[in-house]
Amino acid sequence: MKKAKQKSVARRTVYYYWQEAKKYKKIFLFKMVVVAVSMALLFAGQYIFAQILELLTQNNTTPDRIFETFAPYIIGFTVLTLTRIALANSSVYLLWKAQNKVACNLATKVYDIVSYQSMRFHNNRFSGSLVSQTNKFVGGFMRLSDTMIFDVFQAILTITYTVIILGPLVPMFAVVLVILSACFILVSYLFFNKVRQVGEAAAKADNKQSGYLSDSISNILSVKSYASEKFESQRFLRVTRLVQSARDKFAKVIVTRSAVFGCVTSMIQMALIIFLIGSSAWFGIGVATLVLMLLYSSRVIDSLWGLDNVFKSINQVFGDAHEMTKILDEENEIVDVPNAPKLQVSDGAIRFADVTFTHADGKDAVFHHLDLNIAPGQRVGLVGRSGSGKTTLTKLLLRFADVDSGAIEIDGQNIAEVAQVSLRQNIAYVPQETTLFHRTIAENIAYGRPDASRDEIIAAAKLANAWEFIKDLPKGLDTLTGERGVKLSGGQRQRVAIARAILKDAPILVLDEATASLDTESEKLIQQALSRLMKGRTSIVIAHRLSTVAELDRIIVLDNGRIVEDDTHAELIARGGTYAKLWNKQTGVIE
Repeated sequence: MKKAKQKSVARRTVYYYWQEAKKYKKIFLFKMVVVAVSMALLFAGQYIFAQILELLTQNNTTPDRIFETFAPYIIGFTVLTLTRIALANSSVYLLWKAQNKVACNLATKVYDIVSYQSMRFHNNRFSGSLVSQTNKFVGGFMRLSDTMIFDVFQAILTITYTVIILGPLVPMFAVVLVILSACFILVSYLFFNKVRQVGEAAAKADNKQSGYLSDSISNILSVKSYASEKFESQRFLRVTRLVQSARDKFAKVIVTRSAVFGCVTSMIQMALIIFLIGSSAWFGIGVATLVLMLLYSSRVIDSLWGLDNVFKSINQVFGDAHEMTKILDEENEIVDVPNAPKLQVSDGAIRFADVTFTHADGKDAVFHHLDLNIAPGQRVGLVGRSGSGKTTLTKLLLRFADVDSGAIEIDGQNIAEVAQVSLRQNIAYVPQETTLFHRTIAENIAYGRPDASRDEIIAAAKLANAWEFIKDLPKGLDTLTGERGVKLSGGQRQRVAIARAILKDAPILVLDEATASLDTESEKLIQQALSRLMKGRTSIVIAHRLSTVAELDRIIVLDNGRIVEDDTHAELIARGGTYAKLWNKQTGVIE
């Protein structure tokens, strides 16, 4: 069953490669025709060379007839060689262009499929492994196409042309050559599955190593601040040893296969020696035929030995592509319904109707028959202890996950029945942990509106209280932020993210601890900007710092996925319930 599954993955890899390659099949077919012609010219040239040697051994050519006798052969050999070189080089250029186009298409396809996967998909994988798997998958096509055209196809042609030419001249030798070549190919095939299995295991170990390395390096600040270099080194060493073990198994299988191959090719060489020794006495073979036997047999042996690398390369391709192929075959958890319409937001009313939701790895429901209505333009704060469901509520609204039952509606439209892209285009979201692209500050701010003008970007930065630090940077808006924004402080990254949300100008605003990384002075300025931004927009603000939500129209207190309080700040304080207790703790009021 496992072998069948592995074969299925390999077939799916070929399927994905073929779907893109067939768009340029005329170029690939032309290349194969040129290879066949070039090989024919090569064999023809060697045939001419053998005839020259035959004439020389006859020793019946006088000096005055040398040119007359050999000129046709020399000219023919030269023309064949130059034609073959011209054909080969021109076709290689066309092939490379086709391969580059296919590789580009494959990379784009992989990116599109991976980027549209659910957040749970990405949360369960190392980003470094995904990058490594993508590069291996795309590079695998280049290696596989080169192998099939330059190695496999040429090996087939070599054996075919050899049999066609030597068959009429030395039929017994041709039969022996075909039988031993078939044995060689059979042995190669029998080793194929075993090598593929250990190759896939080695590739999987490599991907895991890349993921661990990426995880450790991307969190190097935590590693150093906790003095955990030794711990991380030992952890990485354990993974590296798994890689070493997988590669050792791979090497063992390869060496065993090569030894068997050596035995088969030695038998071919022994047959050739026997025919050479008894060429005249037993078989009546002339010099020209002997030369052809030597030249062609040599090419056959080289081609068969080349198959050793061919199968190794093919196994490596399927091993490297294995994980990404499974990802490409993996169904997306969050999919649009067929012909999903775009979300049309006129007022921005939000409704959670009888919503039940459980995390994929959880036992108890986060929300159980939750009902919540948010009026158009209403500013709502979500508060509660960690794990109460605040962030989960906003992620369900953004449809990063689908509800188990019930529905979430915006202006009466079920968000599960509209296009995801249109849903998120109508929501400006600032997450709790802000990360930026390794691009300029201007590009990061304008991410929601790439066509925004320079003045609009600056205006958004000013509203987010980000302009005061941006204008003091050496390159201002053109400053690169570094990977995930590491060149900026946490507060600066948060203000850039808020500026991005301001510039997007969406009808619905979601802020998940958007002011958490700011000092008190900056927080006040940001709250003023957010107050202007939230005016006329439906806004959901998550905050542990209750001063952030005190001025909002409505505050909802969550506890274990249930709404335990829902009212204005003043009413909740007067009620003396959960919210009032949280407020008193933060403000230092002694009960």
